[in-house]
Amino acid sequence: MTTPAKVVEQLVLVAGLSGAGKSTVLHHLEDLGFTWVDNLPLGLAVTFLNHFNIEGEHHRRIAIGLSFRDHNCLERFRSLRTELEMLCGKVDLIFLEANHDLLITRFRETRRRHHLANDSRTVDEAVHLEANQLVPLRDMADLRLDTTLTTVSQLKAKLDYLFKDVQTDEMIVFMRSFGFKYGVNTDPDMVLDARFLANPHYDPALRPLTGRDEEVIRFLQEKGDSRLFLDHLLQLFGYLLPNYRKEGKRYFTVDIGCTGGRHRSVYLVEQLAAALRQKGERVFIRHRDVDRVSPEKGTLPATNQGITSSRG
Repeated sequence: MTTPAKVVEQLVLVAGLSGAGKSTVLHHLEDLGFTWVDNLPLGLAVTFLNHFNIEGEHHRRIAIGLSFRDHNCLERFRSLRTELEMLCGKVDLIFLEANHDLLITRFRETRRRHHLANDSRTVDEAVHLEANQLVPLRDMADLRLDTTLTTVSQLKAKLDYLFKDVQTDEMIVFMRSFGFKYGVNTDPDMVLDARFLANPHYDPALRPLTGRDEEVIRFLQEKGDSRLFLDHLLQLFGYLLPNYRKEGKRYFTVDIGCTGGRHRSVYLVEQLAAALRQKGERVFIRHRDVDRVSPEKGTLPATNQGITSSRG
């Protein structure tokens, strides 16, 4: 029996909390060669995709911005996604979220009206209600993106790595360093705490440096706990990644934190990513807090804003 041709080669569904950055994502996907539509009613999604099943319009890359203004849409989406996967070679659901207070600030600054706010419900209550309603959708997402502490350029860099070229089904590992003192991201699959390791911050000569500098690397490598921790992490990921891949997981996000996000977590992310790349893994790195103000040197230069990537 002949397998029917796919209508499009790649479909990206973009959803999430209002004000978390859906429009930014859709516009940048357009820059990367996607045809997109926003707020398409769910019932029209299949019709929209079948439009491309005409001569000369096969194998398009399509992005659809989803809006769940009706609570019943979530139940319809479960069956719809199955149908979409039959039509498309690849379907990714991206869920965007951000800190509650930040979302409120964004609405106040833009003077936009939240679609759930009304005469009897404040913006604060509307943001809280939407977050609760979309928990099931968040759980279904292939990739969750927390934009609270992410600049527009950082978000675009991540989208570039994901979608600049047509990707295969290989799994992508996202690794981020961060400082617990500045808050924890909401979107990782795993959070690791490195605060038990010896802290270079207490050495005045090392304090202005980062976990990418040779002096800090040498300091940490001379401490037995750092080497042992890395060995344990490599064993852990050597077990986890093949099993996640076997289950069809496409994205795996790992956050490693220390107190300020400048030394220990940066070192661990760099060392672990390098080891995983040697094993052929695709790894994307972001050092979230490495360029924060240093009392000794002032604001450090934002070199690519802590973002690096490699295809392994």
